[in-house]
Amino acid sequence: MGAALASGLSIQLALAEVASTLPSVLARATGHAAAALVLGARLEIAFAAFAEVVPQQDLAPFAMVLSAFARSGGKVGRSLGRVAALLRGRLALEEERAALTAQGRASALVLVALAPLGAIFFSFATPDYFSVLLDRGQFLVAVAILLEVAGAFWLSHILRSRTAEADFASLLDAVIVGLDAGLTFEHALGALVARGPALSRLPEARRLLADLALGQSSRVAFEAFGKAGPTEARVAALVRSATRFGSPLAELLVTQADGLRATDRRRTEAQARRLPILMLFPLTFCILPALLIVFLGPPLLSLA
Repeated sequence: MGAALASGLSIQLALAEVASTLPSVLARATGHAAAALVLGARLEIAFAAFAEVVPQQDLAPFAMVLSAFARSGGKVGRSLGRVAALLRGRLALEEERAALTAQGRASALVLVALAPLGAIFFSFATPDYFSVLLDRGQFLVAVAILLEVAGAFWLSHILRSRTAEADFASLLDAVIVGLDAGLTFEHALGALVARGPALSRLPEARRLLADLALGQSSRVAFEAFGKAGPTEARVAALVRSATRFGSPLAELLVTQADGLRATDRRRTEAQARRLPILMLFPLTFCILPALLIVFLGPPLLSLA
């Protein structure tokens, strides 16, 4: 897209040009967006075609840059290059996180599958063995199912936990893109709130924008924003100092986002080392009792 726009093509022609080079699902959405622009649709409406194939946190910075380019023109290649670099970095971090937790996810899948697979095996291999549990232990079956579901959700929560640093780094990345596109911090944040409602940390951003819209001074509004947490306090201090002394805010926020990602990487590595210990709790209190019901329930009921 950057090369096509730099060569003088309009946004709709650039989208049509790159559509043929993309995978089929993304190419279809790109073609629909280009067709909508040709028919006179606004950029926000045309980009709704990407909603089902591109995550909002990835689409929001891209749409922000193109909206700024459509309004005022300028050199869009640098901004799109930053968007691409930020997305590659975030995806690389997600892949690293997935690799670090791969063993834990495989272990969790095996543990959760043991009880259902055991029940299926006994129901076909020895119907009389399992029929005792179904005839005389319906309550135990219900308890086993409840424990299995609870254990699965517990393990899923442990494996999918995401740090606050990663969420805020994604928000800062999108704001940095808006700053590079020529927007102020407030306008970049407002565009992100409008285009990326699924992004986390947006309640604090909405409160900041609402305070500014109600006429509060930027000092008071950013002080209230900084009270949301230590990361928000650092960002608020950076914005105030950049406004006061004329410092390049985008570069300061890049440093802040890089620091947050480094912290997230360290915490992910620590979490991967703690996974075996954390998984002991759902294993002990949920998965193991369900296994005992499936494997030892019928013999004990037969003796009763």
